[in-house]
Amino acid sequence: MHSLSLPTLLLLLGSSTAVSAFGAHGGESPLMQATDSVRSAVDSTARTVKLNSALIVGRRQNKVDNAAMGLNFLRPEQIRSIPTIMGEVDLIKALQMQPGVSPGLEGLAGMMVRGGNDDQNLFLIDGNPIYQMNHLGGLFSAFNVAAIRDVAFYKSSFPARYGGRLSSVVDVTTQPGDAERYHVNFGIGLTSANLGVSGPIVKGRTTFNVAVRRTWFDVITTPALAIANADAKRNGEKYNAHYAFTDLNLHLNHRTDRWGTFSFVGYAGQDDISTGTDSWNQSAKAPKDEVRDKYEMGMRWGNRLASFKWQLPLGEHWMHNLTLAYTRYGSKCHFIFDNEAGRPGLEGYSHNYLYKEIHNGIDDWNARSQWVWAPHLPLTLRLGLDYTYHRFSPEDRITNSSQSTILDEPNRQQVVKGHETALYGDAEWRPAEAWRVNAGLRLTDFLVNSKNYLSVEPRVSAAYLFSPSVSVKAGYSRMTQYVQQVSVSYLSLPTDYWMPVTEVYAPPTSHLLSLGGYYTYRNRWNVSVEAWYKHMSNLLDYREGVGQLSSARSWNDKLTTGTGEAYGVDVLVEKNFGNWAGFLGYGLMWTDRYFPELNRGAHFPSKYDNRHKLNVALSYRPSRRWEFNAAWTYMTGSLITLALENYHYEVPNKLAPGFPDYYDQTMEHVRKKNNYRLPAFHRLDLGINYYRFHKRRGAQSIWTLSVYNAYNQHNPVVVARKNNYDYPTFRLISLFPIIPSFTYTYRF
Repeated sequence: MHSLSLPTLLLLLGSSTAVSAFGAHGGESPLMQATDSVRSAVDSTARTVKLNSALIVGRRQNKVDNAAMGLNFLRPEQIRSIPTIMGEVDLIKALQMQPGVSPGLEGLAGMMVRGGNDDQNLFLIDGNPIYQMNHLGGLFSAFNVAAIRDVAFYKSSFPARYGGRLSSVVDVTTQPGDAERYHVNFGIGLTSANLGVSGPIVKGRTTFNVAVRRTWFDVITTPALAIANADAKRNGEKYNAHYAFTDLNLHLNHRTDRWGTFSFVGYAGQDDISTGTDSWNQSAKAPKDEVRDKYEMGMRWGNRLASFKWQLPLGEHWMHNLTLAYTRYGSKCHFIFDNEAGRPGLEGYSHNYLYKEIHNGIDDWNARSQWVWAPHLPLTLRLGLDYTYHRFSPEDRITNSSQSTILDEPNRQQVVKGHETALYGDAEWRPAEAWRVNAGLRLTDFLVNSKNYLSVEPRVSAAYLFSPSVSVKAGYSRMTQYVQQVSVSYLSLPTDYWMPVTEVYAPPTSHLLSLGGYYTYRNRWNVSVEAWYKHMSNLLDYREGVGQLSSARSWNDKLTTGTGEAYGVDVLVEKNFGNWAGFLGYGLMWTDRYFPELNRGAHFPSKYDNRHKLNVALSYRPSRRWEFNAAWTYMTGSLITLALENYHYEVPNKLAPGFPDYYDQTMEHVRKKNNYRLPAFHRLDLGINYYRFHKRRGAQSIWTLSVYNAYNQHNPVVVARKNNYDYPTFRLISLFPIIPSFTYTYRF
């Protein structure tokens, strides 16, 4: 059996990133298992501690004594203790509480990090990239917390092993399963239920963990629809509606004495939504007068992941990780209109039928090889090679109709194939007692349609310790993104397609500079202040007057390119001891966009230019049985584009041959992009957990009562505009009032 020297063990435990490289993906290796007996003797960065309240720090982090900036770890206990809408435990909603993160539309799982866009976040499940991690337009995220072991969230100081996005990295590690005992976790709430089962297949060697989550919106709406349709059928109508989402996580882990650790990770998530009506002429007195209409619109989207990983220790100082993975993201939107008049075979019978279907998909085949060398305590080296074969189906339209003459030409975009290769190396080094340095270089190459893009991405961060409690840090990162998602709305929908770079548009890049000061008091109080500046180039957006569903142009004709700039300060104060725990986070931010072909060539702020953002979260646990949680958010309102003026036409003319609005005879005029700021946003969420402990099998039941928007604040999310002949009128619309919810969880 291979072994590590004690200095190497101390090094691995003293670095959170080293822990991630060895054991965070695909289960802990035998080397990491062998270190359990010396965990208490090393740096607290990698120490796992059970707290009376786990709201803030499940893994104690000494942010002073390392070079990492903008890095936070979260455990499932922290995520569960933050009250959320409808009681649905949500990783993204927990990350939205961090300073420098704008949530976008209220209640949704959007995440705009330090002035970036929602598509600029890299989501990983056990090291494997996943696209569009949300359900129901972002109302819930697709991460099932019951399957999560650990989350590392980077918003700066990116290690060289990460790439492909501009703004952040969310690295989720799933539970590998207990090697000795079986565990069952069952939870049920207002919107969904989940079930998790884990344990040994072969004790001490082979483990499994399976977690399933499914909503029951469709179960709830079925009787409501039946009641509504009982009355509607008397008038010749029938309503159809369906929505459901499902998440399945699987983790298999097998450890050997000689050949290291083998693991398999699988994930499948899908949303399915449809709505429509059926109607018929109840008063028809003859077959020729019968009329039947059917209308239906639906969307389906989801991810698939299958990953195999082999962790092999090679002697005293080396470890090799080999990963093979396949991921797929796909979406489909369809529209059906079916009209029949009369009966087939009789005079006057007519049948008009229209069916449209739009597909979008990405298939990725990935191979990764990583070598970790830990020769002695002050130094750790990593070298890696990644290759991904992408297959993009950006927009494939299928149209069938009984009257083909009224249809546009079919729009079948060509499949795009991309080859992405990355070579990286980084080092963690302590050149002197007071210095901590993490430096790396990532070289990436993307080949698409015979066009080759090469990018050099340096990464460096350094810390100087004035004392064991105080340090200052500085860092620089360059990131490149080869896949983008362009959106015209505030919702994350399957109609927002993921598009690769082409021979026309170069890949977006970002340069991020950070400077910060850090203080810790016995690792109980942590205070950090980080100032940052980010510049982004080659960003994509739709041209004015063009939408993503337009079939009249190619993708290259629909889009235009520009730059972005953002800067700000993040302040975080954490308390993680005693019966009280909590944090206060404040973010100050400015964001700017410049597209020569938009906004008349003038600069304009990003729609998520939330200047001030304040989050306060508290948890109080007076006993083992009771826990009280509260979270309050204040944020400067988001920006929207509003037509504040009208054009009037007395008669049609060459400029306006027909009235855009037949009744009001007006045309809207927009002077500037993102010209109206919504009122400030603030909300209080409350939660109570009651724990009951059972003697049998060490079982535990948890009763959770939460209240979203406890003081019923009506936060506007959109402005409704009504055209009058003389002047337009506006009305602010909010989405979510006070929403109580209840959840029950049982574990053993």
